[in-house]
Order: sequence, then C-alpha cells, then structure tokens
Amino acid sequence: VKNDYLTLKSNVELETAIQLCCLEIRRYFKDISHFALDKKSNFECLDKEIGLHKFLPSTVLSSVKRKVLRKAIQSQFRKVSLLGEIECMLRFIDLLQSLLKFKEESFKCALGTGWSIPVTLVIGCDVGISYVTDPTGPPTQMAHFQHVESIQTVFCESTGDNNSNHNTALSTSSSGCSIASSISSNKTNKCMLHLRIAGAPELLSITCETASVAENIADLIDGYCRLTQCRKASFWLRRETREAMINRLSSNHNNIVLEREKDYAEIVEEDGDYSTPSAKDYELCRKRLSLDAIIGEGQFGDVYRGSYRQTEDSLSALPVAIKTCKSDNEKNMGEKFLEEAFIMQQFDHPNIIKLIGVCSESPIWIVMELAKFGEMRSFLQANKNRLELTSLILYAYQISTALSYLESKQFVHRDIAARNVLVSSIDCVKLADFGLSRYIMDQCYYKASKGKLPVKWMAPESINFRRFTAASDVWMYAICVWEILMLGVKPFQGVKNNDVIYKIENGERLPFPPNCPPRLYSLMSQCWLYEPTKRPTFSAIKQIVKEILDEEISQALDLNKNKDRRTDSISKESRRNSDDPPPKPFRCLSDKSNISSPAIPQIAPSTYIVAPSAQVLAKILAENPDAVPPGWTYYPNSSPSNTLTTRLQTDIENEKENSVERERKQLELKLQQQQKESEEDSLWLQKEEKEMFSAIKSRHSCSDESSEPLSPTSSSSSVNVNTHGKLITESNEEYSDLSPSGSSQCPSLPTQHENRCDKVYQCTTDVVYSVRQLLLGVQECRVSDYVDLVKNVGLELRGLLSSVDELIPSLPHSSHREVEMVHKVLSKDMASLIHAMKNAEKYSKTTVEA
Repeated sequence: VKNDYLTLKSNVELETAIQLCCLEIRRYFKDISHFALDKKSNFECLDKEIGLHKFLPSTVLSSVKRKVLRKAIQSQFRKVSLLGEIECMLRFIDLLQSLLKFKEESFKCALGTGWSIPVTLVIGCDVGISYVTDPTGPPTQMAHFQHVESIQTVFCESTGDNNSNHNTALSTSSSGCSIASSISSNKTNKCMLHLRIAGAPELLSITCETASVAENIADLIDGYCRLTQCRKASFWLRRETREAMINRLSSNHNNIVLEREKDYAEIVEEDGDYSTPSAKDYELCRKRLSLDAIIGEGQFGDVYRGSYRQTEDSLSALPVAIKTCKSDNEKNMGEKFLEEAFIMQQFDHPNIIKLIGVCSESPIWIVMELAKFGEMRSFLQANKNRLELTSLILYAYQISTALSYLESKQFVHRDIAARNVLVSSIDCVKLADFGLSRYIMDQCYYKASKGKLPVKWMAPESINFRRFTAASDVWMYAICVWEILMLGVKPFQGVKNNDVIYKIENGERLPFPPNCPPRLYSLMSQCWLYEPTKRPTFSAIKQIVKEILDEEISQALDLNKNKDRRTDSISKESRRNSDDPPPKPFRCLSDKSNISSPAIPQIAPSTYIVAPSAQVLAKILAENPDAVPPGWTYYPNSSPSNTLTTRLQTDIENEKENSVERERKQLELKLQQQQKESEEDSLWLQKEEKEMFSAIKSRHSCSDESSEPLSPTSSSSSVNVNTHGKLITESNEEYSDLSPSGSSQCPSLPTQHENRCDKVYQCTTDVVYSVRQLLLGVQECRVSDYVDLVKNVGLELRGLLSSVDELIPSLPHSSHREVEMVHKVLSKDMASLIHAMKNAEKYSKTTVEA
C-alpha cells in the first residue's frame, strides 16, 4: 500500500503528504526523540542518506522546495512524536483512504484461452473476483472467495508450432547458453491461471502477460480464500514456471560441462608468492574438545571453559573458551550464531580474541582463545583497590588499537562496552563479542534491523535512525573508556533507555571520572560530539591516548623516584642518628671570673625572673642584654624550672652535659602547650560564632586583659631585688600599659540585654551566622547539606525582612527609600543563590556539553 502511494502520479495536497510522511517516519524510527528533527544534522541524515523519497511521492518532492519541506516536517513531527508504532500505522491507512483505493487490486489480463478478451481484473474484499471493461462502469463479479475450490498456474510454452518447441526443449547442445536462448526466443511468455469454482461446470481461466503477474494474482486470491474459509492449507497448486524450467535445464547442462572439465585446473593469478598460505580450515574435531565449567552466558547459549588437543596423541591441551548454541535455537538461529565465527576468522590482532575453530554440526560450537581473567567489568570491580591509573589508560590504549584495526578493515563493532572486553593478563586486554559486527563495504554506514541493541552505549544517530558508522563506534569507545576509569560503573545508571536520548540531545554527558587526566576527558568529550563528522577517527584517538599513556607513565616514574629518594634520605638520617650523637650547640656563657671570684660565697644567692608567658620573658630579656644569663637555663612556663640560678663552676659543667636532653624535653613541652592553646582558641572561636556579640566581647576582652595580668605582675614586683632590681622595675612598666586606666576611654556600647531586645539586630546576627555556616559547609564540601544550608539562609533572611517591615513606620520618611533599596538588593541576592543551588543540584551528576 505504501509503495502504491509513493508511485502515485496524481497531485497530493501538501498538508496530507506531510502528515503521511511524519507518521511513516515515526513508525519507521520508533526510538527517535520528539525534537530530533529540529537538529539540522539529523534532518540532513534523513534527507541525504536515508532519502525523503521513501516517505513522500515524487510529485511532492519535485514541486516543493527543500526548505519549505523541512519546516513543515519539523512542525508536524512534534504533533505525532508521542504516537506508538501501531497507532501511526492505523492513522496512515485512514488518511490514505481518501487518496488511494487500496482495498482493491487491479491487474491487466485477459479472460479465457485462445480467443481471450482483454479486461482489468479487480480483486478485493468487497467485490470478490471481478472484471472491468469500461473504466467508468462498475465492476462485474465473476466469483466469491467462499466458492473457490482450487487455484492452478500453468506455464504456456508456446502459442506457435508445438513440434519445433518440443524439439527445442528436448535437444541437447554443446553450449548451455543455446538452450536458454532458444527457450527465451519464443514469441510468447504468458501464463495461465485456472480457478475451480464450486457449482461451475468449467474452470475460470485467466491469461496473464507474465508469470510474475499470474503468481501475484494467485497469491492474493489464495490469501482471501484462506481468510474467508478459515483454512490454513493453501488453495494454490503450483506448477513449474518458465524461469524455473530455464534454470533447471541450465543447471543440468552445467553438470554435464563440469563432468567434462574435471581434467582441467584453473590457475588463479595472485599478487603473493609461493609462501602465501592457503585459507585455514576452521572445522574442529569434536572428540578433541572437552567442556569443563560454565564461565558465562551468551545471547545464544552458555559459554564454557574447556580444553583442545591439537592432535589425538597430544598430552598437553590448549585452554579455550567454547560458545554453545541452545538446541531449541539451532534451527532458527544457527546461521546467525555462526556469523560471529565467520567475522572473527578475518581478524588477526594482538588485542582481538582469536578464533580457534568451529564445530558446525549439531550441537554448534564456536571455539575461541580463553581470557584468563574473564570480562573486564567484573575484573575492574574485583580489583578496583589495586589498579593504578596507568593500567587503566593502558587498557584504553589497547582497545583503541583494536578498533583502529577494525576501522582499517571497514568493520563496525556496534557493541563496544567493558562487558565485551576480556582480560587476558594484568597488562593485556582483548576485544571480543563480534555478534553485532558488520562489514560496511562502500556504503559508509550500516542500517540495523530490529533487535536488542545497547541503547545507553549508542550514539544519538544510532538511537534515532539505527545508523552505525565508524563515528558511532567512536562514541561507544568513549563510553567504554568512561566505564574503565569508573572501575566498572555502568553509564547513565538509574536512567531509562527511552530517556537517554533526551538527555544527550539536551547536552548532558557523562561526568568527569575521578583521577582522570584532563586531556583524556577532553578527548572523550570530542568523541561525544553530537555531529558524527566532528568526532575524531580511531587512528587519531590511538595516537592521542598513546601520548597520554606515556605522560602518565613518566609522571609515575618521577613520583616513584621522589619517594625512593625521600626514603633513602630518611634511612640515612636514621643511621646517622643511631651511630653518632648530634653536634652540641654553641652556648653563650656568663663571665667565669665572677663565678670563680673568691668574693662569692660557697652558696651563691639565687635571682629569679618570673613571667606569665614565654613572649613576655623574651621581651624582658631583649631589653636587658647585659643581664642575660645562659640561654639554656630559660623555660617558657611559669614554674620552678623557669628560673635562673647562679651556680658554681662544677654545676655549670654538669648542665652542659645534660643540655641536649633538656632541650628535647623543652621542645616537647612547648609543642604540648601550643596544642593545648590551639584547642582552647578553637573552642573560644566556636563560642564566639554562636553568640555573635562582637562588640560586647571586645569590651569584655579589653577589661579581662587589663585585670587578669595584674596578679602575676604584682607578684613579680614583690620578689627579691638584690641584684636585678632594674629588670623588675622595667617589667612593671611593661605591665602598666595593660592597666585599666585606658578603659575609661572605651566608647560606650549597648549592653547584651539591650541588643537581645532589638529584634532587627537579633535577625541580622542570625542571617550572618547562617551565611557563615553556608560558607563553612562549602569549604568542607558537605554536599548533602547544601540544600538545608541555603534553605536556612532564606528563612533567616525572610525573618530579617519582616522585622524591618515592622520597624519602618517608626522611622523617618526620608529613610524609607534607603530601606526599600536594601530590601530589593537582598531579595535579588537570595534569588540568585536559589538559582545557583538549583543548577548545582540539576547538574551534580552530569556535565554539560560546551
């Protein structure tokens, strides 16, 4: 019916033709997305490579410009894009009824034999078997389908001299062509159609111009008869046609010629030399094969691990993988199952699984090279904690070399995925599963028929138009590389197959894998370009991936060298520390003449310098360099160890010997004190952030600093001043700067009670605190809390704005404008924050194509 419509010579209205065109496009490409034809590349593919002549009559194509057709088809296709396949078909037939009477079939033929009458035979469900002599008149019915008992087609050998034709048919000539030519040279080439009608004394005979017309009529009548009489058996009694007889006579003659030419052999000229091997025989002896364990399941049956002995006497067996075909599928799927073996025997590449042989008799087996570690996806998931980035990129490079080899052979794989890559060794992977592979010859693309296809791995043109090219394999390769870098994660997880094409056409692509080199992801993004012509070829991909692999290997080697160098230096340092003690530091000693002076009594008096912290003690000593005792006697803490004592010469010598140990202890104490102070500071900061009363805190801190140091200062001023009275006086002067005398000049600030009663102030501090929490969450990468943090900022801001609205009536009229401007700015900033949050949530798991 569709072909009759496309060959229609009469003019068809453009609107009706566009509706029929869009319905047929939707039915033909059932997986095409709603807005696929809006893209220029998709429409050009439909127009140039598939052809609009498959959807529109020639009269429409010749009378309407392409630009007008494109706009009309794009507009109409959106209206029918949601229809199903059957609904499109029914609507197509309903629209076509007004243009074409497809319920009736007409044939030019003649009634009777010998003196026949030329008529137009009309066959249909309403008119039965009828004829028309006048095109303007109604058809005349000859028989109903219920009354037909049998149908017979008889070839008319000749309408001329029977004897000559008989001799021509039975003669044997030395040339096979003479028989065929003598038969085809007859003046007539007609065929008779005999219908036996119930209750009619004679057969209804119809003479047709050719055997094909007679067979079409017989097949049509036979279908109507079986439908109306509810009978499965055919009414058609077939006889040998003219073409069949010619073929039979020609084949008999060819057998005679072959018997005569057995003594001769044809020498085929080839470009190779005598070393060119002949075609390999891949048929294997089943007795030499043994099945062990099931290692997987294929489309046609189970996959076994097995062994193959190359000779009957061989003791060693080659480990192999054996694909089997289920017995209930062999009759229907046996040839299709062996297609993979036929394709694999054409390949010889180190990264493609090799075919060892087949057992073509039932049960059908395909014997292949065994990959030790199985399929890649399971291997990646099982060893994700041990695989390094260089190994993953090596796998991607090896797959690219295999696909570059297929590209040179003009093959498309059509099912490139991690599950179809096998791991032969830790550093070698091989491409497998060529069940969907096809040879594209000179067409540049392959059109797939109905069947199961990996939608989430497919390119957009493959999903929309079932169009497979080397460029679509490039898309699938990038998906496979993404699987490898993600250590076996499937693409578009949680997305339905029908929704994948919409995400792709909206610009969404798979996200950036962790630890992926930026240059490699850039290459993957080029492979995911929507326009197939803009994607790189496998030869270019192989070169780029090789460069990336070399760069990663070089970086890994440099990193290992640095680690080894660091390890060696640490080991040398540890050996040196274990063998030799560290050099003693230089110590600045006081004047020994004073110590050895006879005026000094046997027990020298002690002078103490007490300070609240190490910083104050360092400042005091810096201002009095003449009175500085040996540095190794100072300690930062206010404790008995933080004293200076004048000792005898013997005591000083002992102190020298123990200086190293004291310095180590001093460092440990200092580190502990710093850690403690850091913890106290962090607690104080958390408390400050919660209360958010900065002005009050500054006032209290000022008063605290002026009052707390008084006690140590006063105590220091009361110590013995026998020898270092000057130091004590100056230290008191230092502490006098911290006295509360300056507190009277501090500006008066609102009290904590007053601030808490101010609602606007309280709301402002809440907003500031919520914003700080949001910034802290972003810095700490708490992605799961982003929505709650933004929501909290919005709620606090809403409270602030409402409190300001309550306060506006009490403010001067001149300040209302300023409040309104700030109100608008805050609302706009909050809207921008919400918009940014929505975009972040929308694209959190994907990346948008640039």
